[in-house]
Amino acid sequence: MDNLPRLSFYLSGIIIVSGAFTLFTTDFLIKIADPGITGTLFLLAYGLVYMNITFVVSRRFMRRLDGASKLPYLFAFLVAFPPLIWSYVHDAGLFGTIEVVYLITVGFGCILGGYFGQRAGIKAQAKFKEELYEYLKQSGQLPDELKRPHDNLNKN
Repeated sequence: MDNLPRLSFYLSGIIIVSGAFTLFTTDFLIKIADPGITGTLFLLAYGLVYMNITFVVSRRFMRRLDGASKLPYLFAFLVAFPPLIWSYVHDAGLFGTIEVVYLITVGFGCILGGYFGQRAGIKAQAKFKEELYEYLKQSGQLPDELKRPHDNLNKN
């Protein structure tokens, strides 16, 4: 696999970023248990942040691949892993139903981030290939197998 070093870098980075965000925002987990709009907004914010982490990492990794890949779903699992474990290890004041709702929100956000990140990554692949082709064509470094024979013909 040509992308093994990149994959190991992304996997370790995902765990570190997700774990750091989880640890730094532990004190705000109690806000999820607030009734009304405050708890809902904090819960939504957690879901969106974890979705965004997964989306950005998936899109960036997929940009340099060739074709579709299921790795964004692995990224989604690894982004969701630290908060899911931390909610059981640390007594943050979430009990019963609220803890389950938090876990479902984080998991759903990560899955959505992986899905949309994969789709955006495929679009970024096409754009990257086009830009690379144009750059190589302009710099004269385009391999012969990628050159089209009619590109050098005179228009007259």
